[in-house]
Parts: sequence; structure tokens; C-alpha cells
Amino acid sequence: MTKIHHMNNGRMIATVLYAGLFSMMVAACATNPATGRRMFTVISESQEIEMGRAYSEQIAATMPRYDDSDLQAYVQRIGQSLAARSERPNLPWSFVVLDDASVNAFAVPGGYLYVTRGILTHFNSEAELAAVLCHEVGHVTARHSVEQLSRQQLLGGLLGIGSILSDNVAGLSRIGATAIGIFGLSHSRSDEHQADELGMRYALRDGYDPREAINVHTMLGRQTELRGGRGIPNWLATHPSSADRIDRIRAQASNISEEELASTRVLASEYLAAVDDVVFGLDPRDGFFQGSLFLHPDLEFEFRMPEGWQTANLTQAVVGQSPKKDGIVQLTLGDTTGHAAAAREFFNSDGIRSRGGQRTSVNGHPATIGTFQAPTEGGSVSGVVGFIDDRDRTYQILGYTPTQQFRTYEDTFRSVITSFDRLTDRFALAVQPLRIDVRTIQRSTTLNALVEDQESPVPVDELAIANGIEADTPLSRGDQIKWVVGSLPPTEL
Repeated sequence: MTKIHHMNNGRMIATVLYAGLFSMMVAACATNPATGRRMFTVISESQEIEMGRAYSEQIAATMPRYDDSDLQAYVQRIGQSLAARSERPNLPWSFVVLDDASVNAFAVPGGYLYVTRGILTHFNSEAELAAVLCHEVGHVTARHSVEQLSRQQLLGGLLGIGSILSDNVAGLSRIGATAIGIFGLSHSRSDEHQADELGMRYALRDGYDPREAINVHTMLGRQTELRGGRGIPNWLATHPSSADRIDRIRAQASNISEEELASTRVLASEYLAAVDDVVFGLDPRDGFFQGSLFLHPDLEFEFRMPEGWQTANLTQAVVGQSPKKDGIVQLTLGDTTGHAAAAREFFNSDGIRSRGGQRTSVNGHPATIGTFQAPTEGGSVSGVVGFIDDRDRTYQILGYTPTQQFRTYEDTFRSVITSFDRLTDRFALAVQPLRIDVRTIQRSTTLNALVEDQESPVPVDELAIANGIEADTPLSRGDQIKWVVGSLPPTEL
């Protein structure tokens, strides 16, 4: 290709490119029917739906649905009714309950909404559930995520033009892309306030009392305080405080007539019937730790992490991190059946340098174990990987660290891999999750008094938050509460 030697030619190209972008921006500005404001977007509704469908497929692959068809249908029915009263009723709306203990809810573009069973166990009325679903519907109708993605595309386009005009901008474009990604991680505070306002609108249209959103934010605030800020949902961590949002909800509700509010519904009993027997908290059937020993009752295996390491049982992996944060161990279920085939696939991967794996046996299980080295942006990592067959499944246990630290951790990694064994402890195999048990109060009492009379597997403060009351709130005959039944597995052997 012939180079352009004249500076004015370069400026002419830049002018044409920027003019094209400007035309695109003007054409992409439109009035959003939900918010009534002008917004910038280069993503069509059909593209938005395709993006949402792709996101939903990723979510389905990494976050399992809660196995309760009645509860799924209940949430889907309420969500569809709410969405039908929004300004975008024709989207392919979908409402799914995820089998996750966290208190969380989120939406992806195109009308795909998710709530966790963890947040459902902390609502106490259908109107509270509706408040959260309406909030997420508001994010979709206002196209908050779409607008963010459109701005990212615009900035990406501008940076790309800069790179055409000057090689020195190429490095900055990568920095810019990183910054844009960080900014796009969550909705802005203004978006959150707008979703709250839209949520109240949709709740009222469908006949729910919009003031029940106050109970939701009170619950979230109490949870945050109880956990010291740990484990709060991502959509709350960077958002306006619960107190601020409660004040705004009250102000907005004050503009609704008493007659209109009097005709709304809360449906507490109906909601409690729907969540009766739902799993509460972490499900030990999906695996749990006893000290450094990890046990998985459903898959019937166990293995031991190094003592003193920080551990976590995630949806697709069990992971451990060294105290110095320079060593990682993770166990995953391999895609390939058979340790030998899985090892070949790993060691033949691009960028992997290895001495090859050696076939062996781990506590009677056929296995392949080997060392490897892989390049990283700042150097390289080295590690030990083991592929272990157990019945019709193949497990991968991978330990790695910066190459200069490998000798320090090699024996530790091998120890974790060779600790894999079949779970035979009958108590661990029989462990069951805690569940919600909706009960009717037979006499005047309090949660504090009930816990004194009958031992609870969860602290009274957690029971109080789940029921939306204080531990010393008077309870009368006929009141319904959520109790938690079952027993937790011991934390130590």
C-alpha cells in the first residue's frame, strides 16, 4: 500500500472519519420511552437482544438454576406481568432463580433477569420481590447497559482513529480500553436512582405497594452491617446507600394519592408459601470445608488444601490461595473423560512447556501428574497438574506460582493432588442443606424467646434480618415467620 506523505492528507482523512462518527452519533441519539430523555446508543434493539441471549448462555453455563419448578414458575409469572406494563413489553423477557446463596439480583441487556435463592429467602412479601424485579426491569427499559456499551464503542472508535493517525497513540488505546472496562463494571448512581423510580412506577402499575421497596433496602443495609461490608451484592457495593434510597422512595411515594395506595397489594402469606422449604444459605451437598479438608457429598470425593491457605468453593472450581498470595491451587471437573486424554490436551496446549505427564495412581484412582511452565505478561508461571479418574469423571487439580517460587511450592502442590480420595464418611455423605420452614406463631413471643426454647442452626440476628424484624419485636398468635431447620456440618473433624 502506498504511504500518505502529506500532512494535509492525513488531516483530511481524520476529518472524514470524525465527520462519519459525528453523523453516527447524531443518528444514534433518540428519546427513551421509559425515561423521556435523549440517550446515545449505537446498538439496535435486535443487537441488544442477541447480546442478552449470549450473556444468558454464559450465565447458564456457570450458574445453575435452582431446582424448584414451582418457584421458577412463580417468579417468572410475576416478572412477566411486571414487564408487560413497562414501555418495552415486547422484549423476550425471562426471569430465572439461580441456585446461589448470595443476596443478589441482576439483569443483562434484552430482558434477561436473575434473582438468587439467597435473596428470595430474605423477602417477606410478593411486593418486596416485585420491587427488586421492577428495579431490574427499569435498568433494561432505560437501556442503561446498552448506553454504557455504546459509549465504550464510541471511545474505542475514537481511539482507533487516533491509532491510524499516529503510532504513538496505539499504546494509549490499550490503556483507554482498560479504563473503559473498569468504568463499565456497574451502573452509575444516577442510573440506580432512575431504576428505583422506574421500579416504583411499574410496581404501582401492576397493583403492588411500591413502598415495600423500603423493606428491601432496610434488609440490605442490615445485611451489610452484620457482615461488615463483606459478601454484599455487587449491585449494592458501589451504589447509593440504603438510607439515601429509602429517603428517595419515601419522597416519591408521597406523591402517590392515598386512594391509589389503598388499592395496592402486598401478598405476604402468598409469598411465604412460595418460599417454604427453599434452601437457606450455602448448600453442603455442593461441597464444604472441614478445616482444610474439602468434602463433596454429591460427587463423593474429598481432598485437602494446604493448612492456612484461604479457600473458596466456587460454582465451577474449588480454589485455594497461599498466605503470601503467590501460590494458587484449583480443582475443576475436566471436560475430557479419561486422565490420559485430558493430560494430552493440557500439555499440548499453546504456550505450555512441560516435561510431560507420568501415569500413576492416586489412592487407587488412575491418574496422570506432570509439571509445566507457561508464559505470562510479566514473566512465567510454573506448576504441577494432576488428572484423576473417579468413576465416569475426570478431575483436574492444578497448582501454580511464579516460576522463581516453584521449588518452594512444588511439594505442596503434589501433596494436594495426591490427597484426592473417595469420600466414605457416612455423616458427610448424608449431610443436607438448611431450609426455610414457615411457621405460624401460637402464642405471644419474640425471636429471642423462640431461639431460647429451640436451638437454631443460624444466629438470631440472621433470623431477624430474614424475617424483616428485630430479634425482640413482639410476635402475636397467628403471625407467620420463617424459621430455619436442619443442622450445619461440623467445621472440623
